[in-house]
Amino acid sequence: MSYTIEQVKRAETQTSLAEEVLRVPGNISGNDEMPGILITGDIRLRVNETNAALKPVMGHYRIKTQGMQEPLHVIWMVEGNVLNHTVHSIDVAFDLRGMLAGETLTRVLSAQVADCNGRGHIVLCSVFVQISVVKDDIIMRDSNTGHQRAKIGRGLRQRLRR
Repeated sequence: MSYTIEQVKRAETQTSLAEEVLRVPGNISGNDEMPGILITGDIRLRVNETNAALKPVMGHYRIKTQGMQEPLHVIWMVEGNVLNHTVHSIDVAFDLRGMLAGETLTRVLSAQVADCNGRGHIVLCSVFVQISVVKDDIIMRDSNTGHQRAKIGRGLRQRLRR
């Protein structure tokens, strides 16, 4: 099968156009580290049945960036009611009504961050937010247990000193 000169030129033009579209942007001046983001905040929560039935559970989350330059363009994605958000943080309410003790709600929280006002790197980070529902008496018992341990520890120390 032989190609005409016109077909070869057309193929070369298409290849160079594809290379231009697929090229990876070069380094942004003054920034040699690998770009990245990290989501921090209320990743694992525990709530008792009564509080889960009465009101949504609030979570606060922040992003920390590395190797990215301001201004940042951030798109937050979450399964929950967004109460407030900025470029660097978001507050979310999770509805747990109808959940019983022993159940865990798992939601995905994602942030897509583009630096240099959308002209630089684009990085996506996601985390799982887990909220466990416990019996009403477990949280009270856990907090009392810690207090009782402290008292027991002091009592033992006093006996050993005698």
